[in-house]
Amino acid sequence: MRESSRRAFLAATGAAGLGATAGCLSFLETERASREPPLPDDRPNAAYVPSHVEGMEMAGMETRGRYACALTYTFPHRFWLVRDADTDRVNVRGEDDVHLMASVWDAETGTALPTASPEVEYTDPDGERSTVTPWQMLSQRMGVHHGDNVSLGPEGNYDVTVRVVPSSTRRSSGESVATDPVEFGFSFTFDRSALDELSFEDIPADREGSEGAVEPMEMESVGLSQAPPEDSFPISVLGRGETGGAELVVGTTSEFGDLAAGDGETYVAASLRTPHNDFVLPDASLSATVDAGGERVFDNDLEPTLDADIGYHYGAVVSTGEGVENATVSVDTPPQVSRHEGYETAFFEFSDVSV
Repeated sequence: MRESSRRAFLAATGAAGLGATAGCLSFLETERASREPPLPDDRPNAAYVPSHVEGMEMAGMETRGRYACALTYTFPHRFWLVRDADTDRVNVRGEDDVHLMASVWDAETGTALPTASPEVEYTDPDGERSTVTPWQMLSQRMGVHHGDNVSLGPEGNYDVTVRVVPSSTRRSSGESVATDPVEFGFSFTFDRSALDELSFEDIPADREGSEGAVEPMEMESVGLSQAPPEDSFPISVLGRGETGGAELVVGTTSEFGDLAAGDGETYVAASLRTPHNDFVLPDASLSATVDAGGERVFDNDLEPTLDADIGYHYGAVVSTGEGVENATVSVDTPPQVSRHEGYETAFFEFSDVSV
C-alpha cells in the first residue's frame, strides 16, 4: 500500500512549521501545465472573486447510520495550507490527476461536520491500494470540506473507502458521540477525457480579484457548511460586526439544548462566517467578555459547538438571569483551515467586535 508522499512529508515537518518547508515544497510540487489561469493581480486581504470556476463530478453519496458522506472530484488545482497566520501555496504536481473531495454531515439533522476526520483509501484497476488523508478546506463553492490533489494511476474503475472519525466537537444536545470510524464505500470510473469535459469558466479580468465571491454550488441532499443568515438566526441577535474580512453574528438565548436550562443561565453564541456565502469558519480560537446587570459576568474562551439550527459556532453558558447588555468577541487565532483560491488572503487579521 502506498501513501501520498506529500502528506507524509508535511506531517513529518511537525512543529517546524509550514514556513520552514516552503523551499522544500518546490521540489515536491512542481506546477504542471494546467487549466488554471494565473492568479489575479493585487489580490485584496479579503474574500475575492477567483480567476476561474470549475465543475465537479459526483462519485457517490452514502449514509451510514447517523452520518452521510459525499465523494466528489474535479481538476487538480492550487490551494493554500494554513498554520497560525501563515499560508503555504500547494501547486499542482505533474502526476496529479484529480482533486478528490469528501463532504461529511449529520444525516439526522443535516448539519455539516467541518471537523470530522476522513481518510480515503482507493484501489486502482490493477488492484494497487493507496491512501490519502485530505486536508480540511474552505472553498467559495462548497464551503468546508476535505480535499487534496491525488495521483490515481491508470484509467478504469476505482473502488474507494472513506473512513470518517466523527467530529468530537461539543453538541448542544449534550449527547455523546461514538468515536469509532464510520466507513463509506464508493466506486467510479476514472477517464481523463471525461474529466476534461467538466465545465470550466475563466472569469473575466474585470471581475477576478475584486472583493466578493462566486455563488455556492447547488448540491442536492449534501449538507453544506452554511450558517443561518442574520435575519433568520434562530436565537435573539445581540449584534453583528465585520472583522478580518469575516462576518460575526452574536446571539443569546436563555434556553439552549442541554447547555442552558434558563434558570439563571444565558447561552451566548458567536457565529463566525464568510461574507457573501455565510460559510462557517471552523478551527479558530475565540474568547469573549459579557456584561449583564451592570457588571462583568463572563471573561473566557468560547467553545466550538455544533447545533442543528445554528450549525458550527463558538459559544458559552453565562451565569446570569439578567439580560445581556453587551459583549465583546475576540478572534485570538485565525481559522486553521486550508483555502481554495478566493479565500487565501482573508480571515487572518482580526480586531475585537463589540455588540
